[in-house]
Amino acid sequence: MNPPVEIRDPVHGPVQVTPLEQEVLDHPLVQRLRRVRQLGFGELAFPGATHTRFLHSIGAMYLAGRAFDSVARDLPFVPGDAVVRLRATLRLAALLHDLGHPPLSHSGERILPRSSELGLSPLARPVTHEEMTRFLVLRSDLANRIDRAGRDAGVRAGLVAAVLGHPDPTLEPEFRFEGVSVLPVLQQLIAGELDVDRMDYLPRDSHFTGVAYGRFDRDWLLSHLGAHCERGQALLALDSSAVFTFEDFLLSRFHMFLMVYSHHKTMILHRMLERFLRGGGRAIRAPADPEAFARCDDEWLWQRLRDSKDPWARRIVEGRPLKRAVEVWDEDARFLRRLQRRVAPLLPPSTEWMDSAVEFSKYFGRARATASERPLSPAPGLMVRMSHPGSRRAVVPVEEWSDVFQRHARRRRVLRVYGPAETVQSIADVVSRAVRDASGPRDE
Repeated sequence: MNPPVEIRDPVHGPVQVTPLEQEVLDHPLVQRLRRVRQLGFGELAFPGATHTRFLHSIGAMYLAGRAFDSVARDLPFVPGDAVVRLRATLRLAALLHDLGHPPLSHSGERILPRSSELGLSPLARPVTHEEMTRFLVLRSDLANRIDRAGRDAGVRAGLVAAVLGHPDPTLEPEFRFEGVSVLPVLQQLIAGELDVDRMDYLPRDSHFTGVAYGRFDRDWLLSHLGAHCERGQALLALDSSAVFTFEDFLLSRFHMFLMVYSHHKTMILHRMLERFLRGGGRAIRAPADPEAFARCDDEWLWQRLRDSKDPWARRIVEGRPLKRAVEVWDEDARFLRRLQRRVAPLLPPSTEWMDSAVEFSKYFGRARATASERPLSPAPGLMVRMSHPGSRRAVVPVEEWSDVFQRHARRRRVLRVYGPAETVQSIADVVSRAVRDASGPRDE
């Protein structure tokens, strides 16, 4: 096995890599992530955004170790050897959480193999990148490498997949100590309201895009993480003294979505890629074979775009995205959407309408079970632990302590209308006239 190494991360500084992690990092499926951009087409709007999912995965692994060390303070009933095993398992889960990500970010999910090809179900639907990740962790030779290299620490591919959300009741006893399952808190650290994925990609994307929106006090959050045990489960908890920092973290994510991830230029490029994959590129499919999938990177998809004569592919390759002609937000977006049937026939056939909404939290708003009903879940709610004297309750769900969820419960909606450069002015004129003509009562 390789000796320990240190990776220089531009966001977190030196990151120590264990021999087990080095073995996993060297696998072709993980090395593939060096050739998958974190933000897909993002670099065309933010030229510095050339960072990769490989670098993000290393950062998430680093933060997973730090987060585990904070949480483990509240798990004194877990034996020392199990603490070592769980920490190593969590770090590997964070390292591998994007393993199945398609080329060119989320809009490439359409090309992922069908669930029937992977033997996951008889349905012929594209799998999600999370499903692809779990498949690769469990069904490729990476699983053998994890089992072999992790034998001394008790780390196995099945345990890593469980932390990544793969349901396997036979493994649940390996996460249970003195009647308490620690699996929920580990899963929350990978995919939850306050997870290491977000804690890494927000400052990283901020750094490489050159914006300030994704910054927050990471160290204060990490040092105030803990675990709360109820009804046989360990859940992620945050000291109340760090709730304002948590709110800042949520606002950072919200503003990054508004200003970076939903940038008008990257949005239309992803729409154009979607049009291509539904049309001339509909036969393009990432291979189900893990060895072949390791070669399925951004360049793999770019080459298929370059080889295609499809007009959408030609526009992407030649750097001729449709141009934004109209952009309206919130109430105006809803109003214009009501006018769309009237306006659309007056516009060129190449016009694209994009109606999108940015939500403050993808977790808040889901139906929450009571404590007595709450099942074992990959993403149970974050709990706030009272650290101020005189509090009536020791622990409460975060949405009961912080009103930031209610204040931002309404999704921000943006409607954009795009067209070829030569039609932008005429599109804007037609839309403007329609809005003026309908400026009376808005009850169409």
